[in-house]
Amino acid sequence: MNTKAVILEENQLVKDELSAEFITEKLKERGIFLAVQVEKTVDSTNNVLKGYAAAGEERDMVLLSGEQSAGRGRRGRSFFSPEGTGIYLSLLLHPKVSLGESTMLTTLTAAAAAGAIETVTGVETQIKWVNDVFVRGRKIAGILTEASLVPGREVPEYVVVGIGFNLYMPQGGFPEELREVAGSILERGRRLYNLRNRLASEFLIRFMEYYRTFPGRNYLEEYRRRCFVIGRRVRILEPEGAPGRSAKRADHGREYAKVLGVDDECHLRVQYDDGTEELLSGGEISIRL
Repeated sequence: MNTKAVILEENQLVKDELSAEFITEKLKERGIFLAVQVEKTVDSTNNVLKGYAAAGEERDMVLLSGEQSAGRGRRGRSFFSPEGTGIYLSLLLHPKVSLGESTMLTTLTAAAAAGAIETVTGVETQIKWVNDVFVRGRKIAGILTEASLVPGREVPEYVVVGIGFNLYMPQGGFPEELREVAGSILERGRRLYNLRNRLASEFLIRFMEYYRTFPGRNYLEEYRRRCFVIGRRVRILEPEGAPGRSAKRADHGREYAKVLGVDDECHLRVQYDDGTEELLSGGEISIRL
């Protein structure tokens, strides 16, 4: 490898703007034909694609933006999405699967994102169940999956999967409420040539290759391998029980548990101090890194 070229790639100031043409060409090289749209700024990539779907868009497509003015996370939270620091994208999909199966797209997305980051940047990643990707103990990507339901049908009309990547540290740092949690893929002062396009392309390739066999679970071992809460003691903040749950946490004051594993439906299997086991299908957990 040419060391001088690597130094230039990592340290020179480079133009790093998203290109629909670049991403489309990289996808075509892998036999993936996905409509690609790039915008400089939007309110929310999820919101825009939901609007397209409501207007009759039937294609599977991806919308990427360099900024969001009203980015959204899970449980109605905002997602900090400033210009010049990240990639914010959403996929509009029409999977022929049940609503329950469609929730596994979050797991698929996390596995694809973690693998893409490692391939493009060489930075090691971890996953915090359910949907957060971590680097160096900090959250650098979050995922929001939303489905449109049609009364009387078991298959969703469409699904929008959104993910935001924090590539670089923002000027002035993250807002006060995020400083203890949020981080960036690259450390301050480090840059990689054409990073946005290369990472977006690699993520979409991995995502679509997993999606080709969906609802198959060919991504699940990658997810489990990086899920750092397995074997750890966690605090369960807002539990959501899976079918057949064996415990009534609120009735028994159970707050802390050991994570035993992630099952094939991506439910978190936990064991409380009294030996009782429970499956969690969602919610919030806390762990000290």
